[in-house]
Amino acid sequence: MHIMKLQEEYFNFIKNGTKQYEIRLNDEKRRKIKVGDYIEFQKEPTLEEKIVFEVEKLLYYSNFSDLLNDIQISELADSSISKEELNRDLEKFYSMEKQKKYGVVGIKLKKNIMVNHSRINDVSISNEFFASLRYNYCNFDNWLTKMKKNNVDIFYSESKNRITSLLILKIKENDLQQFFKNGNILKIRTLIVKDNNKGIGTMYFKMIDDIARDNSINYIYLTIKNDNDLIRFVSKKGYKKYNKINDEFVYYKEIK
Repeated sequence: MHIMKLQEEYFNFIKNGTKQYEIRLNDEKRRKIKVGDYIEFQKEPTLEEKIVFEVEKLLYYSNFSDLLNDIQISELADSSISKEELNRDLEKFYSMEKQKKYGVVGIKLKKNIMVNHSRINDVSISNEFFASLRYNYCNFDNWLTKMKKNNVDIFYSESKNRITSLLILKIKENDLQQFFKNGNILKIRTLIVKDNNKGIGTMYFKMIDDIARDNSINYIYLTIKNDNDLIRFVSKKGYKKYNKINDEFVYYKEIK
């Protein structure tokens, strides 16, 4: 998972789908990016609003002028901005000397699969997604009170202003010593995907693996009660059934 800060204007272009490439100097930080990695964009100046995309393609050029000749402005920003204006903006941050030294890179973002990264108190609980959870889960209000009290980090996706998925993680001390004798633990506290046709579930599990490695995690686990679809899905992602806690099964994955 790579972190990049963006001015509000360009952040909004990415969020609304008009900007499909992020273009940067190909410096030491950018050279670490590979196809299949994830980039979390944080909106300046507060850096509180964040969105996550998967890297689909990387294009390398000697300078921004050459890159701008090959990629449409509608994919780089918005039709309200000309390539000349964009090039001037880029040169404010990256001199020709730096472009010559490092080269530049066009980072193509995977289209239509975007995840928001926020705090639960920043999301409207009146959203019908949460209403459906309250209907389906008898302990929903207790769960929600706990989540809001700690204002936990959440990842979620949207479609037409409707939340379609939710992921909540927790890095914790070894609370399952009967299962995991040693090591750091990442718990998947909440995972709900209501839109199965856009690869969000697959993206979440790739992100979880990246977060685990970035935090020197040894084991990832979740508990599953009665969800055969989720059991089949996590089994394909390398999770193994271990044992029961009360009436839920523990599924875990070791990170090597």
